Amino acid sequence: MKLDYFDLLSPNPIQVPNAGGILSPTLRRISSVGYNTYQHYLSVILTDIMPGNGVGDGEEALLSAQEKQNRIFEMLAANESYAALLQTALNFFFRETVTYNFESQGFSVQSDNRIIGLVTKENYPEICDVIRRRNCIPSAPKDDLSKVKSKKALEILKKLQAGRKETSKHTKPDLNMELGNIISAVANKSLSLNPLNIWDLTIYQLWDSFARLSNNSIYDMQSLSTAVWGDKDHHFDAAMWFKKPPSAGYD
Repeated sequence: MKLDYFDLLSPNPIQVPNAGGILSPTLRRISSVGYNTYQHYLSVILTDIMPGNGVGDGEEALLSAQEKQNRIFEMLAANESYAALLQTALNFFFRETVTYNFESQGFSVQSDNRIIGLVTKENYPEICDVIRRRNCIPSAPKDDLSKVKSKKALEILKKLQAGRKETSKHTKPDLNMELGNIISAVANKSLSLNPLNIWDLTIYQLWDSFARLSNNSIYDMQSLSTAVWGDKDHHFDAAMWFKKPPSAGYD
C-alpha cells in the first residue's frame, strides 16, 4: 500500500480497503496499556515465526514474505487462544472494533455495531505492513529464497538467515534509543514540546521529531563552523535543515 510522508505524520487513521482505519497510537495511549504490552502487541502483529506449524526450516525459508504471513494468519486464526491474542493486538491499532469469529476463522471490523470490513488471510500482510509503518518500524532485510535457483546459494542464504536470527537473540538493546529516553530527550530539547504535552504526539510523530532535532543539531554545528571558517570545500548544505529525515516507515 502506497503511503506518503503526510499520511504517516497525520494523527488520522489510514484506511485499508475493505478492512478499516489503522491508527498511529499516541504516547498517551501507549502509556495507558503500558510499554511492555505495546511491545507485545507489535510482536504479535509483526512476528514471522509460525506457531506450532510443523513446517521445517527449509520449507519455511522458501516461502515469500506474503506467503509466510498468509500461513501465520491461518495458524493464529485456527487456534482460539492465539486468535484472542491477535484480536486484542488488532484492536489496539484499529480505530474500529475487531471481533473474532471462530466458525469462519476470521475477524470482522465493526463500527457502530455494523460490519464495515474484514481481516482475512488475503489482506493480513497489507494490514501488518501499514501497522509497521504507522509505528515507525523499519522493514527487516529479507532474502527471497523462493527465487533462488542455485542449490549451493540457497544453502548459504539459509545459513545467513539462521545466523541473523541467532544474532538478534543475543544483541543487547541500545538504552539510548529506548522509548522512555527518547520521550525525555525530545521533550527537553524541543522548543515547543515538554514533559506535559508530548504525550499527545503519535509514536510516528515522536520518532520524526527526534530525527528532525538530531538533524538540526548537526546543521547548527555545521552552519556555525561555516560561518567562522568558511566552506572552501563546499561541504555545507544550506538545505539540510528541511530535507526528509531518515525516518522509518515511508519505504
